[in-house]
Amino acid sequence: MWKKSILWELPYWEVMEVHNAMDVMHLTKNLCVNLLGFFSMYGQPKDTMKARRDLKEMKQQEDLHPEKRENGKHYLRPPSYTLSKEEKQTMFDFLNSMKVPSGYSSNIQGRINMKGKKFTNLKPHDCHILMTQLLPVALRGIQPEIVRLAIINLCVFVNKISQKTIDPNKLIKLQDDVVQCLVSFEMVFPPSFF
Repeated sequence: MWKKSILWELPYWEVMEVHNAMDVMHLTKNLCVNLLGFFSMYGQPKDTMKARRDLKEMKQQEDLHPEKRENGKHYLRPPSYTLSKEEKQTMFDFLNSMKVPSGYSSNIQGRINMKGKKFTNLKPHDCHILMTQLLPVALRGIQPEIVRLAIINLCVFVNKISQKTIDPNKLIKLQDDVVQCLVSFEMVFPPSFF
C-alpha cells in the first residue's frame, strides 16, 4: 500500500495545471554529479562494464567496446572524456588555489579531496557554481576539443536558463542550443550518461 501525499488535500491542487515544478538548482546538481561521475571525480564511477556492453549492443562508439584479453579478462580502453592523472592534478590545483568573494559560494577547497582527486559532499549550490562558472574555466585546455566544447556548451546553456529573467525571444535559440549539446554529448558519452 502506498502513502498518499498530503499535497492532494490542498484546495487548489485539483486546478493546478502543473503539479510539480522542476528546480533548476537540483537539476543542475544531478547533471553535475553525473558529469563528475564520468570523470571519476565524484561518487562511484559511471564508466562501467555494463555501460560499455550497452555501447556494443547498440553498435555505437566502437573504440569504447570492451576487449577480451587472452587471459579471459576484459579491458576497457580509456575514453576521450577521462582525465589523466596530470589533467586531474591541473584541474584540482586550479580549483584549490582559487579565491572567490565572501558569499559567492561555499569554500570550494573544503569540497575537494586533493589526495584522492575527488569532490566530496557537493551541495546543490556548489554544483550550480561549478557548472555555470568554474568547470568551463577549469577544463580549459585539458581535454580533447570535442569533449571540452560539449561540456562548455552545456555549462553555458545551464548558465543561461538559470538567470533570473530569460528573454522570450531567445527561447528558440536556447532550444536549438540544447539540441546541439545533446548531439555532441551522444557522440562522446555512453548511453548511461543519459
